[in-house]
Amino acid sequence: MTLTRCSMLEWGFAETVESLNQGFTGYQVPLSFTLSSLLQAVRVDGIDATASQIVRRAGQAVGVALIARRGWRCRLAAMAIAPAARGQGVGRWLMREVLSDARKRGERGMVLEVIETNTPAVKLYQSGGFQTVRRLVSYERPAAAEQDLSPEATRRAALQEVDIHTVAQLVTAHGLPDLPWQLSGPTVTQLGPPYRAYQLEDAYALISDPAAAKIGIRALLVLPESRGQGQGVRLLQALAATFPEKALQVPALFPEEMGSTFVKAGFTRDALAQLQMATQIA
Repeated sequence: MTLTRCSMLEWGFAETVESLNQGFTGYQVPLSFTLSSLLQAVRVDGIDATASQIVRRAGQAVGVALIARRGWRCRLAAMAIAPAARGQGVGRWLMREVLSDARKRGERGMVLEVIETNTPAVKLYQSGGFQTVRRLVSYERPAAAEQDLSPEATRRAALQEVDIHTVAQLVTAHGLPDLPWQLSGPTVTQLGPPYRAYQLEDAYALISDPAAAKIGIRALLVLPESRGQGQGVRLLQALAATFPEKALQVPALFPEEMGSTFVKAGFTRDALAQLQMATQIA
């Protein structure tokens, strides 16, 4: 049966949420969208409602591709295929279509992240010309018992809160040039309270809402001239001392090469890992 497509803008945001949740049924990691979370992704991640596509068969949505755009690059922010349409070439067809669209727009590269153990998806992206840039790994540090907080750790907890926009500018200027899209300066600068940013010495971190049950680390940066001195470790330890009743989580978006900093700060690596992938668009 013939596949057709339309933009997310044409299909509707609420209808796209329904299609995404259908497409992520049975996914390796539980994933659920709401209208609020989709609109948040549009604002923060730069998802383009016109470039994002809905695949239809007999008038019914069978696939979704969310496309974010910045400059010469775009990102496949999500691709979901309805259970009844899986294994029938819908994903491969959609991949060709969004790459063709990007080429017509004049973009020069597309990036994505995929769960490392999702073998069918990895093979699909490889068939589309994507190559692995690096592994992205996750960590967690449990809430600290009061007796575990030494006076030294408590003193280190005298953090200075700074503007999130300041951290975003520093990430853009001094962070890895190929950071995953969600950790990049342009993404970070779109965040605001209840997210909070902190500085200790020449180290900076961005965290999610500290009132939540768990706190996520969304950015970690040490200025170039101060690297190799343990400042990132001390900052993470200070955050743990400042919020001792909360577990700290590092999402599977941080480059594997940053892992030693988290381990030294008392974090344990989680099983979930992703591959950061990219392809050039001729």
